[in-house]
Amino acid sequence: MSTHAPAKGLDRLSFPALIATAVAGLLTLATCGQDDGQVYRILKVGGQETMSGYLTCWLDLAPDQRTIGLSATQGFPYRSFPLDQEQNVQEMDIGNWYAGSRARYSSSGKYLLLQQLFYLDYAPNKDRPIKYEVVEVASGKTVFSMDDLFAAALTPDESTVVTLGKDGLHLVDLNSGKRSTTGVERTGNAVAVSTDGQRIAVAHRPTKTELEALSGLRNDKDALKNAMKVGQLVTVYDLATLKPLHTLDELFDKVFRLEYSPDGQDLWIHAKPHTRKGGNPNPNQCYVSVADARSGDMRRTAFPSLAQYEPDFRISTDGKLFAIGSKGNKFMEVHLYERASGLMVDRFILSYRLFEKMATKAEFPSDGRLSFVFLPDGERMLMTFGNRLIEWTYKP
Repeated sequence: MSTHAPAKGLDRLSFPALIATAVAGLLTLATCGQDDGQVYRILKVGGQETMSGYLTCWLDLAPDQRTIGLSATQGFPYRSFPLDQEQNVQEMDIGNWYAGSRARYSSSGKYLLLQQLFYLDYAPNKDRPIKYEVVEVASGKTVFSMDDLFAAALTPDESTVVTLGKDGLHLVDLNSGKRSTTGVERTGNAVAVSTDGQRIAVAHRPTKTELEALSGLRNDKDALKNAMKVGQLVTVYDLATLKPLHTLDELFDKVFRLEYSPDGQDLWIHAKPHTRKGGNPNPNQCYVSVADARSGDMRRTAFPSLAQYEPDFRISTDGKLFAIGSKGNKFMEVHLYERASGLMVDRFILSYRLFEKMATKAEFPSDGRLSFVFLPDGERMLMTFGNRLIEWTYKP
């Protein structure tokens, strides 16, 4: 999937040829139906036989590559189990997260970083402060909690939480709880720390000077005016000095998530056009752009999604596949792409056919929230499906 040259106006960036082509490809693929010969099975985590609750909303694989962690909606405990032993469940009380939390392991698995999720939307057109917590896995103790942040990330050495709020960027020491200023007082919506712990990427609203420096917007007054209203830029800072290293040479729609790839090669930028000002025919459309993690140069791949909720996205253990959650005409789907080329190679649809393998009325289908993890064997994937998990063998 090849990208276009940088456009001159935000409208074209909000609905670029790249994304239009990709979405058209998804719709074309959807008309072909899914091969029922795909290998999958439904897992009962802990042998659950009640439909009273426990809708799993987020999955993660621990750094030990042997432990699966599951976050649920409302007041249900955080659960984990050894890989391929879903009956052997351990529970941890992390409090009541009404619509659930995105729960990600820290670099060694010592902590969980919890991010508040929402049922209705993820505020596509406005800033929404949300709750973040850091929980120590061994003790279940909360060691950090703030409920008015736009974004937060743990450093790879697990010593510091990088926070982004109304008063800018701050560093919080997990041992002492001390909150220090960084000199970066600009607010934003997303933050990420590089895999090597040397850089911080932050999504900011742009200044006029920054916009005039973008190669795709120079000398275009109308585009500059529009970009000032709804566009965002990503700036990368040196973590040691907190001085800016570079700004990505691209204007983005509202950025909801920044993440460095586990192998340290890519910076992923998940953005979504303004639903009223972007001229977008599908309000659910969003995309993940890719930049070189070190240089900041934009790569010639991007991955679209039509998910109703903020989509999950991951790479396979060998780094060759990129997966992202999306939605077809009726059902949630997982789309698999070649990471390097951006070519779609497969997909899995969470459709009514899955109900045929549900044995009892205690089975509760998905509420539309889709999360997934690649398993370390390089052949299987786990994905959420209500109070069950789906195990898909994408390389049978």
